[in-house]
Amino acid sequence: MFHEEKLLLLGLYLAKKGAFHSAKWLEDLYPLSEVKERYSSSLSSLIESAQKELERAQRKGIEILFYKDPKFPHELKQIPYPPLFIYIKGEIPSNPRFAIVGSRKPTAYGKEVASLFTKELSTHGFAIISGLARGIDTIAHITAIEAGGKTVAILGSGLDIIYPGENHNLASKIVTSGGAIISEFPLGTQPRRENFPRRNRLISGLSQGVLVVEAGERSGTLLTAKWAQEQGKDIFAIPGNIFSDQSKGTHLLIKEGAIPVTNPREIIEFYGFTKVHTQGHQSERITDEITHYLLEILSSYPMHLEEIIMRVGKSPVEVLRDLTQLEIEGRVKGLPGKFYIKT
Repeated sequence: MFHEEKLLLLGLYLAKKGAFHSAKWLEDLYPLSEVKERYSSSLSSLIESAQKELERAQRKGIEILFYKDPKFPHELKQIPYPPLFIYIKGEIPSNPRFAIVGSRKPTAYGKEVASLFTKELSTHGFAIISGLARGIDTIAHITAIEAGGKTVAILGSGLDIIYPGENHNLASKIVTSGGAIISEFPLGTQPRRENFPRRNRLISGLSQGVLVVEAGERSGTLLTAKWAQEQGKDIFAIPGNIFSDQSKGTHLLIKEGAIPVTNPREIIEFYGFTKVHTQGHQSERITDEITHYLLEILSSYPMHLEEIIMRVGKSPVEVLRDLTQLEIEGRVKGLPGKFYIKT
């Protein structure tokens, strides 16, 4: 239930539709008594506007979550520039989440790769995150559903304006199959060009890692990878034909440190999943010894991944696998720059 604080902030959020208001905007607004005084002449209209937005959302089966709500995704609270509000229809899966993104005009090779990786990751229990765009995004969502998995689409428009229009039925299937569609944009927001770079930070923010299948040299998909890098997420890229324009972006990412992968098993093994699950349960793991030691050496003081690996004395793959699992459980937090703390 929205109380006065949320209603007032939602009213301001709606009044400045189109402005980039992350949760950091709150720092300039508080204390609430000053906000009320500053907007005293329009207080009632702001609250009325917020109430109408909530009613419209409710009629459409959409929930509006405030940054401070307990249900607000923990992962999105941790990223730089977290959203102040998100609109959500459906349920965010509790499965480990992984983003698959790429060109809106993929080659036949890109389509085949996207389908292969999505199917394998879905059957191993990953929920697939993408942006509902044409091309690779659409293939990822459809394949995840067909594989019996769950998927989440993050939009660059209001949830009542599905873009592109031909994906309207796909958006419905995402929700009915146990996934969700999400946006930080108010209802009625059109899919403007400037919305999509903002949307991309939420795709990477909600995911453990990001796979870029195909991307041109100036593709907007590369922005998702840049956000992932800033957020300290794992970035994977598919090598492609050196003569293909659609591989220039992925090759650039690999040169900059993205992990090149040629088989979905490489990602599955990277995260330590060894047993197939399609119902959202986590795979069986036999690394209690490493997990125990990680919790012993980590503290509230950030420790770099290289030092952690050196102190644990195990392979990087094993250590990363266990750190990832502890992050999922909320016992460890990854910070930008590959630093980790115990929560």
